[in-house]
Amino acid sequence: MKPAMIQTNGSYAIILEFVSGLIEAPFLDAINSIVKEEGARIHLTTSQKIMLLDLSKKSAKRAKERLDALDVNYKFPKQVYQPKVCVGSAYCRLGLTDTLGLGERIYEKYAHVEIPYKLKIAVSGCPASCAGSTLADIGFIGRNSGYQVYAGGKSGMNPGAGKLLAKSVSENSTLQIIENVINLYHDNYDPGEKGQRIFHIIEKMGFDKFKTFITTMEPIQSKSKAACGRL
Repeated sequence: MKPAMIQTNGSYAIILEFVSGLIEAPFLDAINSIVKEEGARIHLTTSQKIMLLDLSKKSAKRAKERLDALDVNYKFPKQVYQPKVCVGSAYCRLGLTDTLGLGERIYEKYAHVEIPYKLKIAVSGCPASCAGSTLADIGFIGRNSGYQVYAGGKSGMNPGAGKLLAKSVSENSTLQIIENVINLYHDNYDPGEKGQRIFHIIEKMGFDKFKTFITTMEPIQSKSKAACGRL
């Protein structure tokens, strides 16, 4: 799969992912060079990624070679999104949980796991929910007792808030919840209905049944080869 994607104006774009939205100096140096030498533009996406715009096909190839040398992470369609993460307790006086650490653990375990369509994850360190956790497919909000977990949120033309799935969830348990959601997503996705998100699965199953499956804390074994349990 190639990271360079053609845009409506005929140029190419490359989207880069950074764990918990943290960018190290070597990547900034490389991006700066690409902008200067290839005439690219930088777009900071709403999901804490960097998008390099206005690349030609040849300049996109040169940019990729430079970025590959740094082992950069690229964003590809139909893969688990890089979690959207606030800075949490490490930096924010309101933060109650280590969001950066959890974001890193989520990315390490689920980055590039294949999904049927789209799955967004958000991690907020306190009820202010600066990462927009209730508008994500799976959202976590830090509390003194652990994380509150929400499922089925979405933005877009018809936004909707996710429903409260669990309270006082430990950091380790959040990972099992994500895995169960991904596996359930695979097994209940209808290929005949385009653009199905988690909220569609919840509507089809009913929230109570969905909640029971996801929060048992026992791994759900998916039938799909692309799901987590088969990687």
